[in-house]
Amino acid sequence: MSLAFMRPVKREDFDAILELAKVSGGGMTNLPSDADALRPRVEFAADSFTGNPTEPSGEVYMMVLEQDGKVLGTAAVFSAVGLEYGFVNYRINKTVHASKQLKKRVERRLLVPTHDFTGASEVGSLFLSPEARGGGFGKFLAKARYLFIAQHRNLVADPVCAELRGWRAPDGKQPFWESLGKLFFDMEFEDADLANSAMGNQIISDLMPRHPIYVALLPEAAKACLGKPHDSALPAYNMLLKEGFAFNRYIDVFDGGPLVDARIDDLKTVKESRLYPVVIGDPGEAPLFLMASGYLQSFRVTRAPSKIDGEAMIISKDAAQRLGVKAGDEIRAVKW
Repeated sequence: MSLAFMRPVKREDFDAILELAKVSGGGMTNLPSDADALRPRVEFAADSFTGNPTEPSGEVYMMVLEQDGKVLGTAAVFSAVGLEYGFVNYRINKTVHASKQLKKRVERRLLVPTHDFTGASEVGSLFLSPEARGGGFGKFLAKARYLFIAQHRNLVADPVCAELRGWRAPDGKQPFWESLGKLFFDMEFEDADLANSAMGNQIISDLMPRHPIYVALLPEAAKACLGKPHDSALPAYNMLLKEGFAFNRYIDVFDGGPLVDARIDDLKTVKESRLYPVVIGDPGEAPLFLMASGYLQSFRVTRAPSKIDGEAMIISKDAAQRLGVKAGDEIRAVKW
């Protein structure tokens, strides 16, 4: 079995990505399981790598995890979000009501619509095939995005954010949506999520309430969802926090899931990665490194034992093939 590696998405990957989307369980706006909604996303992502961008202009750099010719997962970097329609979230703010006559002071939470992350970059679309779980590939997918950012600083806006799927009950019910969004969209969560995937964020601005919402007016089940990730998204959430992201009380307007953010220079992988010239040989009993090479279309990431030798890094022939590098070429690496 050859080394798994990450590479830019190609149009020919559509069928494999659609199969991954179908087993994702829904709720991933950027990985819809509807073929008509997914196809233009895959095509736009493929075109993003070939368009010779010079600045963050809304490109979507989706990558796939491949091993022995099979696509096992996806992850993406969005260069700048919301440039066309705005990027809307709720921020959980605090307000205070006080009455001298009653000698009463009451603190209440407000859901305030914001565009605070319009123009920021985003990492998302992280999904791993169930058959590939348990081998550290989720971490692989996540960190590959940060190596891409480190290699393409001029093409990715700062700060960077990430949205996590909101909590759902075992029966699939989404209490936050049922208590708020559904009242304004007049449709089921899956239908609204698909419409958002296909049509963009303008529908949120058109239909969602434009004024702050008092959390106290929501049912208890909806309150409990605020900032709570889906059970299946909890490992990804914890990885984001370890990477340097923080939850600053921003949530998704559909399902109440958490939005986390960070400055690019504060990302652990970006800070700890280093550039090395390549030496191809036998690294022996060496520690694992995550290694990246190339730019845009030629960008690759793989994970393999590697040895630092002075200013250079010794990597195996298999790793060099996956990265598409030869002796003397430069790679970016971070200890696994």
